[in-house]
Amino acid sequence: MKPNFAAVVVASGVMLTCLLPSAVHGQSTGGQTGTGNPAMNPATPMQQQPSGTNPGTAATQMSPQQFALTVGSANKFEVMQGELALAQASDPKLKEFARMMVKDHTVALQELQAAAKAGNIVLPPDIALDAMHQAKINAIRNRKGAEFDQAYRTDQVQAHQQTIAILDTYATVGGNSALKAWAVKALPVVRKHFEHLQGLGMGSGSR
Repeated sequence: MKPNFAAVVVASGVMLTCLLPSAVHGQSTGGQTGTGNPAMNPATPMQQQPSGTNPGTAATQMSPQQFALTVGSANKFEVMQGELALAQASDPKLKEFARMMVKDHTVALQELQAAAKAGNIVLPPDIALDAMHQAKINAIRNRKGAEFDQAYRTDQVQAHQQTIAILDTYATVGGNSALKAWAVKALPVVRKHFEHLQGLGMGSGSR
């Protein structure tokens, strides 16, 4: 990962809740506790890291399958939360952003499955949310209007900062060539999403 990006992420003081350790499961958006079944939504390798672990550092310690499951859960979360936003957000610009999230991350999931197959990595046909992402969906599921908008904005800034750090690292030092190529392709798309958020006035000082 590029050192300057990591330094800014740390310096920003923003708590990156997407894929963070399970110690903050009870601190998902709005303070609601997730009700996802841990047995059905196990922690990803990123969540198993000590609290405060830099996401890029954690990515260097993942096996190819662990990386694929981690980014697979992140992409599935974007699709699911985007679908909620299309139904429950009140800001038309957020709905437009959510539509882009659903489209782009559905494609990313399909391409991840293809990359995993090419890299001899076995993934379930439908990657489940890990416990952290499920808790965040649970926390926002029943919100509507302006309350939903604020929670969605917060989640999206945090999620994209986290994902950029992980992809940037794996695109540089990843051990599986097929997954590394996928990360290289996915990274500019996620950066474009974050720039879109900045254009909406979200996360403008965090990169």
